[in-house]
Amino acid sequence: MPHFTRWLLAALLLAALPASGHAQVFLATRPHPEFAIGPLFVVATVRPDLGPVTVTISWSLTLPAGHHPADIQQNLFLLWPNELVEGTAPGAADPSLTHELEAQGFMVSSGGRLALGRRDRMQLGTGAPATPLAEAASYVTFTRRAGPGAQLGVSSYIKIPWTPALADPLGVTVLTLSTRGLITPKPATWFEEAFWGRRWVLATGFGDIGPPALPLFPLYFERRDRVVRVGRELALTVATFTDSGHLRIEEIGPASATRRPSRLRTDAEVVTMPLAPNEGIAAQLLKVQFSYFTGMIAWRPILVSAVLLALGNMAGFILLSRDVSHFLRKRLHVRWRAEPEFARLAGGALPRLVAEQIVPGSTTEAEVRKLCGRPDEEHRRRGANQRHTLVYRGARRLPSSRRALGPLATVHHWEEESHEIEIELDGDRVSAVQSRVRRQRPPG
Repeated sequence: MPHFTRWLLAALLLAALPASGHAQVFLATRPHPEFAIGPLFVVATVRPDLGPVTVTISWSLTLPAGHHPADIQQNLFLLWPNELVEGTAPGAADPSLTHELEAQGFMVSSGGRLALGRRDRMQLGTGAPATPLAEAASYVTFTRRAGPGAQLGVSSYIKIPWTPALADPLGVTVLTLSTRGLITPKPATWFEEAFWGRRWVLATGFGDIGPPALPLFPLYFERRDRVVRVGRELALTVATFTDSGHLRIEEIGPASATRRPSRLRTDAEVVTMPLAPNEGIAAQLLKVQFSYFTGMIAWRPILVSAVLLALGNMAGFILLSRDVSHFLRKRLHVRWRAEPEFARLAGGALPRLVAEQIVPGSTTEAEVRKLCGRPDEEHRRRGANQRHTLVYRGARRLPSSRRALGPLATVHHWEEESHEIEIELDGDRVSAVQSRVRRQRPPG
């Protein structure tokens, strides 16, 4: 196969991988196990720093009627579709795990040991620490190649040695893992991230080994006759979020999942999903969309909303500034301080001082503009002579009369007075000045 084709195949397989692994499968040593897993509790603990997730798996084995623990004595194996961060017990991993995987073409990257514990039925749900067992589990993380230099994710293979505690009907075996890959960022647009901040998705559950592209699938496919089913006993997947005072959970799924405050921790939130019994592989996933914030409240939506409101008001002011300016000039006689005296008077009768300075045949256009400001209208005529007209307008309201309605009420009547001044120019010189005054009494 050409190198380019191999690279393309590897890219397509990597694109098909899920954002994170999110489940586990127990395997027996011998084919067609008659026992089942139950009860089963998978608890994932999430911290605000979003570091490696601590997962605690508590389980027991349910024996068929008429069988004894000695009848099913064998090692268990756990397929975990994520990378384990570190071991929880001293010592190296069982060398047989590395030899077994490398013989099948996998690449082992790391390994170690995991502490096993036991918790009595009276300690379940109390938060009491598990009693350590003498036996320890071994694990290795491994991957497989998809082409030259390409790898298809990282998975973990855990060997759990036989101990009578596995089949103890009065307790559960406890295995604690520190793993990456359960939390992934939620796809979002730049605006959503600016408004809400980065949001995350936790995916955890049981019974899913992922797509065939994962390195775990060939191992499962070879040993699928050894899968240990989930029994009819109580089985739960639990997600615990610490620092609930700064937590925002936006969505949980599926519909059977429930959310409540933790009964063991004062500042924690718990999302729980029951696991249904099955006869084989059945993916059961709990997904929680969440985010953490700093400070007393989630300030980002408030701040972004305030900025958008301010920008909207500013844009509205800019769009309406011309109309507002016209209203102020016409109704309230407001002009900019830098404008000439006549413009600031905004339309009263032409001031005598200004009128005396505009002399037809002598005053230039530049002097008119300097004296009166920018005209409200400007008319130009085409012809032999270069004539044009500057028009200045203004208006004001004057009291005309008032009428008493009683000792406590008086009605004022106003007149609206509009002024218009036309200054005709011939070339660059003033040729004529015309002033008009109109008075109108508003109805009512």
